[in-house]
Amino acid sequence: MDAYQEKGALATYEQDESAKQHRWGPTVKELKLLLIASTGFFIDAYDLFIINLALPAISLVAFGTPSSSPTQISLSGGTFKAAANIGCVVGQLGFGLLSDIFGRKAVYGKEMMIIIIATIFIISPPSVGEHGFSGVDLFTWLTVWRVILGIGVGGDYPMSSSVVADRANLNRRGTMLAFIFSAQGAGQFACTIITLIILACFRTGIRDHGNYGQFNAVWRILFGIILVPCIVTLYNRLRLPESTKFKAVQQMRADKENKILNADDPKAALQARTAANPGATQGDGDDSAHSQDKDIEIAPESKPTPQETELTEGKDSKQVWYEKLGALNEFVEYYKEWRHLKLLIATAGCWFLLDITFYGISLNQSVVIDSVGLVDKNDEPFKYIWDNSIANLIITAAGFLPGYYVSMFTIEYIGRKWLQFGGFLLEALFLGIVAGAFDYLKDHSASFFACFALLQFFFNFGANMTCFVIPAEVFPTRVKGFSHGFSAACGKVGAIIAALGFGEASHHIGTDNTLWIFFGISIVGAALTLLLPETKGRDADIIDLEERREAHAKQLQ
Repeated sequence: MDAYQEKGALATYEQDESAKQHRWGPTVKELKLLLIASTGFFIDAYDLFIINLALPAISLVAFGTPSSSPTQISLSGGTFKAAANIGCVVGQLGFGLLSDIFGRKAVYGKEMMIIIIATIFIISPPSVGEHGFSGVDLFTWLTVWRVILGIGVGGDYPMSSSVVADRANLNRRGTMLAFIFSAQGAGQFACTIITLIILACFRTGIRDHGNYGQFNAVWRILFGIILVPCIVTLYNRLRLPESTKFKAVQQMRADKENKILNADDPKAALQARTAANPGATQGDGDDSAHSQDKDIEIAPESKPTPQETELTEGKDSKQVWYEKLGALNEFVEYYKEWRHLKLLIATAGCWFLLDITFYGISLNQSVVIDSVGLVDKNDEPFKYIWDNSIANLIITAAGFLPGYYVSMFTIEYIGRKWLQFGGFLLEALFLGIVAGAFDYLKDHSASFFACFALLQFFFNFGANMTCFVIPAEVFPTRVKGFSHGFSAACGKVGAIIAALGFGEASHHIGTDNTLWIFFGISIVGAALTLLLPETKGRDADIIDLEERREAHAKQLQ
């Protein structure tokens, strides 16, 4: 039986302490932490979803048509849309693993550096026609650099989730994680608003004078404007100190004689050793706002702490590296047990299935909008791109954003597991409605908007939110980065399949039949959710410590 379910003394103590905490009442420094982490997701969503709006302008510059159809050449459709998600897989796996080996502080911020560098190169290719630079060359250039951009975007998933989960109180951890993830909604909304503003600025030259060459400036501005929040966020991320929970992981790794596990109270022994470092806190169970604030406080400089000096004293750099890389054994040992591997399969599988449907709809929203006739492909280019942006804006404002924020304010009351289970079923319901009534909806735009907005709402008031939150809560700190990164990477594999396959499937079997496939995928996702425990109020580090103590006691017998 799960150690947490047995209500051991440590778990009982943890729950008693967390009962003193409010569900929502962050300190000023917690709010700063949330802004640092959530700005990253705002940037990530902007970078991932701006392609939906920028592709018609890029296609017009490259090929003389604003069509978002993926049938022109491979790089102008599915592969181009999938490029950032391909990079995300690498970033999620790589940064997640590195953060567990070297610590959050050593890695956090590096993903933002990659985003900044990639964005600069994305906006700087020659114009089509210059020096023999063709439309195909443009898409090849953008695809390569969007893969690199995706590495940075992907790295933000395990990094920001771990940084926040490591510091959050149990009773508001779900709300804090939901807050940073909901910044994706704001990022996608900002995509559309910024697109409309920039189009309005170029309206006279493009629409009135037919100077379509100005679309070359439009798409560069759309991609490049995100550099401003990137640079501000990078500065603050590089100054964030290491979390106390990861310092505790370092102490456990340094405890070769198992003194902590042999203690009468392992949690107290671990806290005592960790507290030797100035600014240490007691983590989730601590009700001291002052000590918790120090754990979140922005570090004025990056000198080694006394604790870090103690852990590396008397060792050469090669030995320190070997010890850090020895942490890889922890992943093998942890996932050798079925009870742990089952959780990873469930979180990764649910995210994989969710992202097939979520990104299948989101990255191809323009294709769906075209299919039901909300925009006219035969309109002049400016009107086509403008109407496409307006349609995306309405759908985002009506369903996408509300879903994120309703989740944020209800996740601590509903719980994660049933929010995800219900979300999968409700998105299946509306996918079925849109697929079954597709021919009717093509002639009734208002009905289509209502169904599509509700579908987007239940994506975010459901599995899209919880697939991010649950991996940050169900796994202990020592394997959290890798586990969250692996789960997210499986999700991005689903997104890649959707980006590459949705357009082709819609072309060959029809958009309605493609949506029926998504319906079935959502049902399977709901079933897989049943393998997961409820993570509300769950402290995976307490569970892990009890499990390790029990395993150590068996070895001594």
